[in-house]
Amino acid sequence: MKLTICTSFYNVEKYMESFISQLKNQTCSDFVCILVDDGSTDKSYENCVMAIGRDKRFSVIRHEKNKGLGAGRITGLEQVQTEYLTFMDPDDEIEKTTVETLLNDIHNTNSDFITYDYFTKNEKNEVELISDNTKTVKELFESKSKLISHVWHKVYKKSLLEKIDFSFYKTVSFAEDLWLCTNCFLNAQNPVIIHNAYYYYKYNSTSLVHKRSEKSIRENIEVLKNLLQNPKLKEIKEIEAYIKDDSFHAFGHLIFPSKTNNFQLKPHFEEWRKLDSEIGIYIPEYLSGFVRKYVSFIRSKKDFFAKLMWLVLELKTRK
Repeated sequence: MKLTICTSFYNVEKYMESFISQLKNQTCSDFVCILVDDGSTDKSYENCVMAIGRDKRFSVIRHEKNKGLGAGRITGLEQVQTEYLTFMDPDDEIEKTTVETLLNDIHNTNSDFITYDYFTKNEKNEVELISDNTKTVKELFESKSKLISHVWHKVYKKSLLEKIDFSFYKTVSFAEDLWLCTNCFLNAQNPVIIHNAYYYYKYNSTSLVHKRSEKSIRENIEVLKNLLQNPKLKEIKEIEAYIKDDSFHAFGHLIFPSKTNNFQLKPHFEEWRKLDSEIGIYIPEYLSGFVRKYVSFIRSKKDFFAKLMWLVLELKTRK
């Protein structure tokens, strides 16, 4: 059995050599790696090809222009020939025994979708294990686990991904991981959670990924709306509740942006009502949770305007 590693990259020239080296030095060589250069404008492609050398386990596909992470992953998926695959990003790190561990777990569980713990590694090289005590998918979503919404610490059976319509996935550049993982949880026949970590996610606090903008929040809402329109969602009430709650709070960020946001505070009540009618979020039902989340924020504000906006929100959302 072999494992396919799918990697889409864009302008990461300084990471390519070390990433390829990590894979070449694996304790198990039973893998192939499909790399997709998503229109890089630096020397990522050249560094990638040089690092690969004559190793036939690696193949590189090149997009003429940048299409986005989702589109890059789909290009890689279309080339997968093995029964199982995983995703990795070239600026992250993995254990030397990763491929060996994943193939053993596939053999032992016969799962079509495996979720693992993972490590985070910050700019100071401080490492933190991200883990919990969940044992089932329902427990993951009930506890709002941090293990839900990233694609790179999971293993997928190719037949599972073939059940999913990726047409929407190609169009988004924010929250695409949540979309893909949720669809996998909804469609998997035998999902398994293994509390063992092999992947090091290198966290960069200055990255655009961690900064909210109106564009990113709106796209996040579109992802959540798409998920809520999935008829399978009602089959697992814990996942439906998680996505509805996430939708509500994502929209809340448009009304009460945090100090890290770079857009102006402005009301979007009519849009919120439209969201309510489109996906069936009954606003008063979620208002109590919203209050709990933001009450400390409001109390900390001295200015009258913030408190006035809260009052308007409360009145506007009553039916």
